[in-house]
Amino acid sequence: MSTTRTHGLMDGKEFRESLRQYKPTVYVDGDLIESVVDAPSLQPGINALAVTYDFAHDPALAPLMLAKQTVSGKTVNRMLHINESAGDLLNKLETVRLLCQETGCAQRYLNHDALNGIGQAIAKLDDAKGSTEYGAKFSAYLQRVQDEDLTLGIAMTDAKGDRSKRPNQQLNKDVYVHIAERNAKGIIITGTKAIVTGAPYVHEFLVMPSRNMREDDADFAVCCAVPVDAPGVTIVARPAGRPGEKPEHGAPLFFPQIWSVNRRCHFRPGVRSLGTGVSGRGVGVFGGCDLQLCDASPT
Repeated sequence: MSTTRTHGLMDGKEFRESLRQYKPTVYVDGDLIESVVDAPSLQPGINALAVTYDFAHDPALAPLMLAKQTVSGKTVNRMLHINESAGDLLNKLETVRLLCQETGCAQRYLNHDALNGIGQAIAKLDDAKGSTEYGAKFSAYLQRVQDEDLTLGIAMTDAKGDRSKRPNQQLNKDVYVHIAERNAKGIIITGTKAIVTGAPYVHEFLVMPSRNMREDDADFAVCCAVPVDAPGVTIVARPAGRPGEKPEHGAPLFFPQIWSVNRRCHFRPGVRSLGTGVSGRGVGVFGGCDLQLCDASPT
């Protein structure tokens, strides 16, 4: 495999070093983690994700680990590829099988599932509206994720609270991530996501609805991208480890109010969720997080 085929794609060492650019608020077993990449309790998960980067540079594995995007002509990691054929689906399945045999849990395959699910949902939204608004936003976001070879934490599963009630009926609205405020720059989200695979050691979170939404759930039908260290995001995690062992990969996320700008907003309040069924192992809280499937970085 020539060097040009993997130009711009990180290897495992570069992935680890890239995590140093972020300063997320992470607690493992109640202890604040000063440096995620150096924390012994998180090494199994970081090492497993690093394999997805190293395998992309192995000539023998290139047919599985790499994929070419027809629209851009770029070669990207299979875990960030938008499927274009039945062959792509089969190659993704074999890639996950290969990674699981090596690491026990592929983790990054959730990126592929989420991005493809969002792409399908957005195409339907644009068709229904006779617009290209959402598709253009998603394409720009996808290109950045692929160009930077990022790993995403799929923040989909909400805490849910009273499961006999819909999101808008909850006494504590923060058991679902939702829009707390709208302004000219974007939106502010708040709430809790649970079971986020690899949460402490990803580059950013892709926040998605966890169920179908109705008109009265519009504030809960939000999909956006949030940097792992966005102000207000708290990650409560367990030690990372291989499946079957006591430690696991996931963590909850808490969004006490996080701000996000319109640029990175793929899917705004509406009446439908994105329809994918992925979940992970973690919890997160978004407190005052401002985003609209948008960039959570103020500009």
